[in-house]
Order: sequence, then C-alpha cells, then structure tokens
Amino acid sequence: MHTSLRGNTVLLLMGDFFTFLVSLVLTLAVRYREVPSTQIIDQHLAPFLILFVIWIGVFVIAGLYDRGIFLSRRQIPRLVLRTQFINIVIAALFFFILPFGIEPKTNLVIYLVISSVLIVFWRLTIFPFFATGKKLSVLVVGDSVEAQGVASVLTSNASFKNIRVFVLSRDQAAGNMQNALHTIASAHALDMIIADMREPHVAALAKDFYTLAFEDQSVQFYHLPTVYEGLHHRIPPSLVGEVWILEHMNMNAPRYAYDFGKRIIDIVGAFILGIPCIFIFPLVAVAVALDSKGPLFYKTQRIGQDGRPITLYKFRTKNGVDVGAAALHSTLVDTEVGKFLRKTRLDELPQLLNVIRGDLSFIGPRPEMPALAEVYAENIPYYSMRHRIKPGLSGWAQINHYDAPRAGVDIERTVTKLSFDLYYLKNRSLLLDLEIALKTIGTLLARSGS
Repeated sequence: MHTSLRGNTVLLLMGDFFTFLVSLVLTLAVRYREVPSTQIIDQHLAPFLILFVIWIGVFVIAGLYDRGIFLSRRQIPRLVLRTQFINIVIAALFFFILPFGIEPKTNLVIYLVISSVLIVFWRLTIFPFFATGKKLSVLVVGDSVEAQGVASVLTSNASFKNIRVFVLSRDQAAGNMQNALHTIASAHALDMIIADMREPHVAALAKDFYTLAFEDQSVQFYHLPTVYEGLHHRIPPSLVGEVWILEHMNMNAPRYAYDFGKRIIDIVGAFILGIPCIFIFPLVAVAVALDSKGPLFYKTQRIGQDGRPITLYKFRTKNGVDVGAAALHSTLVDTEVGKFLRKTRLDELPQLLNVIRGDLSFIGPRPEMPALAEVYAENIPYYSMRHRIKPGLSGWAQINHYDAPRAGVDIERTVTKLSFDLYYLKNRSLLLDLEIALKTIGTLLARSGS
C-alpha cells in the first residue's frame, strides 16, 4: 500500500548521496581554482565515501528521511544546516584520527557551504519533480482554531501539493467521532494522523488512534502542537499548559555547555564590536549634541532574567529626555539624528556594556518595560516564561514578528510575539542563535529592522 512512499525515500537517499559527491567535486574546484584532476578526485574520494555513508546515517538519525519531514518543508534548510555542522565535526575528527595525506581543513569549510546549499536545493526544488506515487493522506482531528489552521495550511499551500488532507471535527462527524474516524480510515489509506489531544472528545479517541497505528504500522501519529510548531516556527500560549511546560521546558535542568559557550560568545563579541565603537562613539556624540539639547545617553528600566530589573543604556534619540516608564505616553519625537540612529540601531551600541556586565545577551527575548510586563503577566497565560532566560539585543521574535507592538499595551500582538519567544525557549541552541544573528545582520544591512 505504501510501496511508492518507500520508493520516494530511497530516491531521496540516493539523491543525497549523489549531492554529497557533486559537492566534493565542486569543493575541490573552488579550493584549487580549476577543474580537479582525476588524481585529486581519487585522492579525496576514498575517505569521503566512508564519510558519505556516515553522514547518511546522521541524516537518518536527524529524521531527514521520515515521512513527517514533508510536513516541515520550512524546517528543511535549518535541519540540514544543523545536521551538516554535526557532519563536518565528524569529518574533522575522522581526518584527525585517520590521516589520509590530504589537507581537509579549508576543504571542510568550503564543503559545508556548498553541500548545505545543494542538499536544500535538491530536496526542495528537484526532488518534488521526481517523487512518484500517491499523495500522502493526512487526517487532522480537532475543532480548535489551531487544528483548523494546520488543515488550512496543508490544503492551500503549494508547498504541500503532494498531500491530501481530511478534517474530522465534531460537526463533520455528526457527533459520533469514533464511527467517523473508522469510516475515513477504511475509505482512505491514511499515512498520518494529526490530532489535537487537548480536546476531550479527541483525547477519547486515543485507543482508536493506537489501534489504527498498531494494525497498520505505516500510519504515523502526531500531536497537533508539534506539527503547528514545525509549520509556523512558533508556539502560541493556547497550545501550552502546565504539563507541556514540565515536559518541554525544564528550566531548572543545567545546560552548562550551552550557557558557558553563549557567555563566552557574548563577551568576545562585545569586545570585538567595541573596537570600532572607539571611533563611532565620538562621531555619534558630536552629532547628538549638535542636533538637539539634552544628555548624550538615557537610561531605561527593563525586566531581566528571572524578573530582576536591569538598567539599559542608549544614545538619546529624542528631544529632551525620555527615560523609564514615562516613554510609554511620551509625546517626544525623534530628532533627525535620532531617526538615523534608530533606523541603523546605532542608538543601541551602548548596550554592549550591558552585554559585558551580563544583563543582556546578544540573542534572547527582548527585555520589556516593567509596567508593560506587569500588565501582560496578568492578562497573558505563561507570559512570565520569557523572563526565565537572559534577554537579548535581538531574538527569534524580532526576526520573525514584524508587527510587534512598539508603544503602549497591545495584548493581541504581544501574544503573537510571545509565541515566538516560547519557540526560542524550547529550541534554543548555539546554532539557532547563529541563525538569528545572521538574519539580524541581514535585516540591519537592509535597514528594515522591526
């Protein structure tokens, strides 16, 4: 029944292997600035063939051949990049332990870039044209807004043209969910079931889901929040509960390697960026002084890690002094120099001092004003979760949520912003931090920051 799906998986695996091979040839061409000779290719091919097999194994472990990956096309570039970093580390150890008489250091860096680009291109652009067989049959079970949203995305998005979607809600089941479930399962060879187990009438079908998955081992089961997170890269508070938090966000569990590595990056990065600031600061100081009267810097209170108040420093961008909570209802406007400083984010350069002091990290949820944080904590479930880690100069919400509130209380927009913060809390890693940093730099260069 699912022979075509297995065939597509084999095709995907063979395509990955071929892409690894092509990437090696291109890497050698770039490295030596000429078409590589047969001798050079043969010299590299033997050790790299061993690595190709190991790397395919890493892809398998990472889930890049699971049928569920078709539901997470937007995750493929990120997942490939993370997996490729692991593969390059394995390759570096491989050549260190078993020297083959070649110099792989530069080659590995070039190979990482080329192979990652080609793997993503192959999987997202070429593979869909060669994939054969019936469409994946996906059943979405639930009445919630999130369940309907997932079904809508899978139905209307061209990225999922190889997926056909069935929806099972109480209305469509005419009240008898169990009979409706078995009717759909009998009429269609289901490949996946996405169920919102938060809903009692859906949770009551757990035994039926189990029976379907047990009788037909090709059926995969997914809890709706997992799929929603993969499709949207955010986690709405409506999908979060105490049990979910205990399961996915054990904030008290030590993360020594990540925390230590991130702190080192913050300190080193702040000092490196501080070098050009020696020359930039005097120019900004003169421009601010000539543009309007007032102090060079202003201080403002924000909420830091674990709810502790912190003081942030910025270059003044408005006429007069706009500090603290007074800025909530301030009628002050940006000066001409201030507009430039805010657009280029130069006004935030003094916050490098906050990074060095440990109040801020380069990457993390943006710190909120105490008055606003108090209102949001009272009106938005689990809002205070974002204060469990150190705030940052940029974050997942900043690069994904361009409609974030900029002044005053805005519950609806803040709920959306919080959904991105919750995603970051759950998935934070040095690689995700790197992705945020690169996208932030791109945003700054495009002068389209939020």
